Amino acid sequence: MFIPVRFLLANNHCVSDPTAGVTHSLRTIMRWLAEAGHACHILTTARFESPVTFTIEEHLGQLGVPLSRAPAKSGTAKQSSKRQRRPAGRPVVHYAADGVPVTLLLTRHNDESRPDRAEAAQFQELLEQLLDEFAPDQLIACNGHPMIQRALARAQKGGVTTVFAVRGFGYYERRYFEHVDHVFTCSQYLTDLYREKVGLISTPIEPPIEWSNVIAPTESRAFVTFVHPAPHKGLLVFARLADMLGSRRPDIPILVIQSGQSGGSLNAIPGIDFSKYPQIMAAPPVPTPADFLALTRILLVPSVWEEPFGRVAAEAMINAIPAIVSNRGALPQVIGGDFSAGGGGRVLPIPDWLTFKTFRLPSEEEVQPWFDAVCALWDDPTLYQRVATRARQIAEERYSEQVSRKQHVDYLTSLRPGGRLFM
Repeated sequence: MFIPVRFLLANNHCVSDPTAGVTHSLRTIMRWLAEAGHACHILTTARFESPVTFTIEEHLGQLGVPLSRAPAKSGTAKQSSKRQRRPAGRPVVHYAADGVPVTLLLTRHNDESRPDRAEAAQFQELLEQLLDEFAPDQLIACNGHPMIQRALARAQKGGVTTVFAVRGFGYYERRYFEHVDHVFTCSQYLTDLYREKVGLISTPIEPPIEWSNVIAPTESRAFVTFVHPAPHKGLLVFARLADMLGSRRPDIPILVIQSGQSGGSLNAIPGIDFSKYPQIMAAPPVPTPADFLALTRILLVPSVWEEPFGRVAAEAMINAIPAIVSNRGALPQVIGGDFSAGGGGRVLPIPDWLTFKTFRLPSEEEVQPWFDAVCALWDDPTLYQRVATRARQIAEERYSEQVSRKQHVDYLTSLRPGGRLFM
């Protein structure tokens, strides 16, 4: 028997922010819940997760959302004949994100390091109204911002089931989970890490991946691609590998997809001159993963930090593109392990001494396994096809929308207040 559940997502970042992966993931989950027949609402602010070149007014204008400069009347997705309260202060905007009603507090600026007590109080007032009028059964939240922690405390006090989505590191004190009934993470690696550090009991569910933004044509796949040349993404490993490929295998073209923060990083590495290798090209950021995956034959993910998930490797697998990943964090799990053990790519070591704070290039000897793996996949069509086919199989088993949608909806609709959070 179908039992509808009322879900409220409380988020301190703009839920329709196109630049934010975590927020986009949460928005997709809310859409899936709504499409499954459950009532959903989102409470959010106008802050973006990272610096942007557009204003919230421009962003909402692109969504066709009219703005009023006067403080707006608070509202909810649930119609009520009661007289609605008007919290004083900043304007409140109502619109829909992926079909889910949104209440957005139009915060003054994007800098969370400058707390505004009045805005925090107004956010709390909006939450109180939604708890009263929308009457959620469950509150979903993410991150340790004080506004979010207060929202969890208030909801739990009112008997609402509270759920915390862990998408990264740093929540190593039990106080972050004081008012939380259930926790889900984005990988088995992260679940294991928090169990080890704080005894946290959580459920790993890999985040949604929208295949429509990922699936790419195959006719132009000609490059070994590295995305986001930043230190923590393995810039120094890639630099050594690219120099080795550039000098020994000029027939293998290399593509570097830069981000807004990583432009120029390659040219700042002492001792390596990439200008002498015409087969190494750089491209600016692109709107969707499909834009660079359409050009990619082999994907490199030499991250030196512990990746909580490793979305780009999963996106490559969806396209039957072999990914060569480091042995850090969740990356080996994302591709299902090394191909030699039945996985969908290659898992290779990087030197233990190499971290995102390291400035020394690894030696050619240390990077030789990466060179050999690239050349093997490039030179052996049979091997390439076997790895590519296995990658796609794993992607369909684990990352298809049907599988991911069912996992999220089944998990969230099964939760009730209380539960054991710590070992």
